[in-house]
Amino acid sequence: MLKLGVEPTVVTFSTLINGLCNQSKISQAVSLFDEMIGRGYQPDLIVYSTMLNGLCKTENTDRAVRFLRMIEERGFEPNIVAYNTVIDCLCKNSLLKEAFDLFSEVKDKGIRPNIVSYNCLIHATCNLGQQKETRQLLNEMVDNNISCDIVTYNILIDAHCKEAMVSEAEDIVDTMIKQGIEPDVVTYNAIINGHCLQNQMGKAKRVFSLMIEKGCAPDILSYNIMINGYCKSKRLDEAMELFHQIAQNGPIPDTVTYNTLMQGMCQFGRVIAACELFKTMLASGPVPNLVTCLILLDGLCTRGKLEVALKLFRAMQNSRLKLNVASYNILIDGLCKAGNIEVGKELFHKLSVNGLKPNVYTYAIMINGFCRDGLPDEAYQLFRSMEDNDCLPDSFCYNVMIQGFLRNGYTLKATQLLSEMVGKGFSANLCTATLILDLILRSNDSILV
Repeated sequence: MLKLGVEPTVVTFSTLINGLCNQSKISQAVSLFDEMIGRGYQPDLIVYSTMLNGLCKTENTDRAVRFLRMIEERGFEPNIVAYNTVIDCLCKNSLLKEAFDLFSEVKDKGIRPNIVSYNCLIHATCNLGQQKETRQLLNEMVDNNISCDIVTYNILIDAHCKEAMVSEAEDIVDTMIKQGIEPDVVTYNAIINGHCLQNQMGKAKRVFSLMIEKGCAPDILSYNIMINGYCKSKRLDEAMELFHQIAQNGPIPDTVTYNTLMQGMCQFGRVIAACELFKTMLASGPVPNLVTCLILLDGLCTRGKLEVALKLFRAMQNSRLKLNVASYNILIDGLCKAGNIEVGKELFHKLSVNGLKPNVYTYAIMINGFCRDGLPDEAYQLFRSMEDNDCLPDSFCYNVMIQGFLRNGYTLKATQLLSEMVGKGFSANLCTATLILDLILRSNDSILV
């Protein structure tokens, strides 16, 4: 356009800015906005609102607030939609005071808040357990003749379910229906989740069946909630039955579906079944993420299947997954517990090579591994190196090292380290206290003899 001498309009810039914001390319959107002003164009309220929405969606909260003030300074009066966008952004970032301040400012300017304004704030107060503030907002809505919509009701239902007040949530559903608002998939999911959290799988299943009877098709979240509930209730076969139902009637299983089932299988020692499910996922399911691999890696290490675990870890390294310290911790822990301390040590040193830093838990694993292998001196050397590597030992690390000394007969060193630990404000845990008590009792017995 520019080469042909065709001059862009505000609409041209607005369209491009909107595209960049939709792709979360906010820096480029800001640059284009600045270029637009630099070329002498005057942005309209649509352009400002587009930029504001983009900043909020990418959680650039401070910039969004500054941008809102800039709109006001340039003589534009943002509408309630623009204010709601910023209020929602503040709420989602737990900046509730700032959200309420802006809400009050809107009212002071004579701009009438709408149901979206209230829903943003009600959702935030419910998430933070601020029941008093929630009631005040609901009362204010009544005073302003603003009726609750399906979103408001769903927020309240979900909050009650998460607070283990499922019967009260069901009362809200009844009120909603009396108001002529039919429950949607979000409503049913909240109630089902409430029952699952209380381990009431019979009630959860009845609500799930009722949902289908009422013509409200369950989404993948509905199935995931039920599958997770069955796994937590140790009813893995029913979880698998529901999984097979999805293939016949339901939506496509997502990564959460597979992760939940694999987690349940690994917890109940069915690691081979988890591996088979992982193969199914690779063949026809969604792309596994890091969580998927960590679940399987942990399951394999827990069951002592270290050769398979090492193969999986190498595959993870060769994939596009960005491995974190937790990935290494799981495998190092498995190796140390199986007595493969040298391989664990080698993996420990590879952390820094791969741009990662061992955390307190990594050190505790290695210290425990050395002590279990009868190498308390090497463990103590590693323990003392923590501070040099900007990783201060915590209570857990001290307890692991003291236990290692006691189990290896290093009584004096254990006593000295115990005094040091107490001096730092840490205390002995149950395992350390038991070992110390056992030492005292054995000492008394030898005196009596």
